[in-house]
Amino acid sequence: MLRSVFLTNDSPPRWRLGWRLLFHTLLMLVLNVLLDGVVLLLALRWPGLASLGEIGVVGAVAMTLATALACRWWCRRSWVTLGLQWNKTAWRDFLAGVGIAAGAQTLIVLGLVALGMAKVSFPVGLTVGKVASTLASTTVLWAAVAWQEELWMRGYWLQNIADTYGIGWGWVLSSMVFAVLHIFNPHMSWMAVLGLVLAGLFLGYGYVRTGYLWMPLGLHFGWNMFEGTVYGFAVSGANVSQILRTTTRGPAWLTGGAFGPEAGLIVVPALLLGAWLIAVYAARGKEDTHEGAV
Repeated sequence: MLRSVFLTNDSPPRWRLGWRLLFHTLLMLVLNVLLDGVVLLLALRWPGLASLGEIGVVGAVAMTLATALACRWWCRRSWVTLGLQWNKTAWRDFLAGVGIAAGAQTLIVLGLVALGMAKVSFPVGLTVGKVASTLASTTVLWAAVAWQEELWMRGYWLQNIADTYGIGWGWVLSSMVFAVLHIFNPHMSWMAVLGLVLAGLFLGYGYVRTGYLWMPLGLHFGWNMFEGTVYGFAVSGANVSQILRTTTRGPAWLTGGAFGPEAGLIVVPALLLGAWLIAVYAARGKEDTHEGAV
């Protein structure tokens, strides 16, 4: 009876879906706490290490270890099979994702400016050195955030759910959980929750169409980089160092307000454009692969 509750009938047996997801999350949290403690202790000797937690490096390392161990212990597979196989299209997929996200964010800015609901300006005191420093620090931050959340949601969760219930359920349910993960962010609202579910579907679409995590990683990194660092919006309620500053006015249900564009209807056409570009890119990639095979 206990075997049927905890284990599947596979050969060899593995933990059932709910336990795999729960144990993976708990393992990640435990490793995060332990690594934070190690970093704090080391920071007593090397103070510069204290910033590793602030820029997301500790969380990314904890997620990597938790996912690698969870795949080996409870899924009976290598974590690389989650879509991290390195091939000749990996960098192309990643950079395409960054470009698509940049285009989507640019459409948001242009749309708000055209509606008279946004003004773009340079922050006071911006210098070349400040721009370089901002790009360096936020590149590490957004790379760590993208790696951690994509390995978690579009990697472990989506694909484990898909193994049991199919890719559709994996895609939708992981997108809903992705929104719930941000529930305690500043300026959260029901519109923000809906927008984050749509953003999760958008990121997941990159995996659904390519079968790899490289495009979702590029989409996530590019979205945050251009939303927060380049255009100066809040990113899911949080403000970061910025190159440009976009100030909005008008109803929050349209502009997103203090949470950022995800909490406004302005994000919908941007996500639709991005999804169309993903489909075009994926279709072109299949054509190129077919031609190469011939």
